[in-house]
Amino acid sequence: MGAGRSGTSLLQRILCRHPRLHCSHELRLLELVVLAGALVDVDGGPDVVDDAPRSPFGLEVGKSFGRLVAGAQLAQFGRAVYGDKYPPYCEQIHILDRLFPSARFVHIVRDGRDVVSSALQAFVTNRGWRRPLVPPGPNRLAEAWAKAVRHARDYGKRLGPARYFELRYEALSAAPAETMSDVFRFLGEEFGPELAASVAEVERGKTWRETLSLGELAEIDRSRSARDLLEELGYPPSPTSGDAYPSLAWTAGLGGAAAWHERGARARAEGDERKAIASFVRAIRGGEKDARAARALLDSPERAESLFAAFNVRTDADASSRAALSRWVEARGLDREAARALFEVGARP
Repeated sequence: MGAGRSGTSLLQRILCRHPRLHCSHELRLLELVVLAGALVDVDGGPDVVDDAPRSPFGLEVGKSFGRLVAGAQLAQFGRAVYGDKYPPYCEQIHILDRLFPSARFVHIVRDGRDVVSSALQAFVTNRGWRRPLVPPGPNRLAEAWAKAVRHARDYGKRLGPARYFELRYEALSAAPAETMSDVFRFLGEEFGPELAASVAEVERGKTWRETLSLGELAEIDRSRSARDLLEELGYPPSPTSGDAYPSLAWTAGLGGAAAWHERGARARAEGDERKAIASFVRAIRGGEKDARAARALLDSPERAESLFAAFNVRTDADASSRAALSRWVEARGLDREAARALFEVGARP
């Protein structure tokens, strides 16, 4: 478990490399247990709350169903030890402990600023995250990170080192074999040379020093809970100028959508497409949007970011935006009726 965008998927994939372990990807075992218990629990319902399932009979039915699901997963993959990866378990750890008093919990923690940066990008490129057209701001995302991590850590202290283990994303990416050796030792599983070799290298994502602007860092720092937790975890304070980290210089002084569009246009003209795309995204992912940046993203239909741009201009009556959207629809090969339903534009049959 871990706050969303903390590296839970990476950890889950590594755990599954062990010949005795299977860790499912967001099977949401707790929800299944509560739902099964609710079928016979006249006092409760299907919501995951502290005392669900409420009746002793419902609790036993739910736990039995959970064991059945886990057993089926182990039989399917030929493994002996079962786990499930799901970020919200951070705030449900106390319920899981009540249902599975012998369970062990592995909590991966990542710098909250990297979590915010990754989440902002996920809202643009990952369809599973793309719910609102305007992603939550850095402050709100930082608050959510702090709440999840704090709850898991506080309850983990009650569980003790025999049942709660905490690792850092930064340690996993810097020294994966050494870090996973500690994880498997906590789980009571061997970590042989073959497994160590399979996790010798881990690709690390970009850090906030490369992706967040000074303004976004300031928004994160306005969250006292996030700021205090970052300090408690030993992460360095956020800079207030680009002098501390030269990689931040390209974001300095930029805040408005129009300024980001201009930066993107300049980067594209200079042949730096990576920076151009990043700048155009910044120009449309906030409350203030620049339609020119959206149209620029639509000119790269092969990019995942272009779909986010398409949804942002789908109701734009401007002729240039409609034309860019039509070209994008054609380039993506969308069905005529699907395109009309989604974007109200024509498309080739």
